[in-house]
Amino acid sequence: MKLKKLEQLKDATIHAPLHFEYGGVEFKFTAHIKLVPDTDIEKLTGPHSTTDKTIVEQLLVGWDDFVDEGKSIPFSKDVLDEMLGFGGITGRLSTECINAQYRVQEKN
Repeated sequence: MKLKKLEQLKDATIHAPLHFEYGGVEFKFTAHIKLVPDTDIEKLTGPHSTTDKTIVEQLLVGWDDFVDEGKSIPFSKDVLDEMLGFGGITGRLSTECINAQYRVQEKN
């Protein structure tokens, strides 16, 4: 039996609020992280398979409320590549991309 609820997860995106400081600069935005099955996570996090940069490039698919100097910055590969030039930012985003896969919201 194939559960229809699980089919809906194929296109699911996790909205993860981020707020961190790196080098004295504050970053605050809502990351849009692609939800993937455990088999994909295992491939991405295998000891010989990938880097933090690859994890972010594959799982971070957008953001909201990213502001720079008072100007809203839309998500783009160019802006993401610029951010991934800094190891601390890359590590933080990679960690969130993986942690978000396991975050479950309780409903009453």
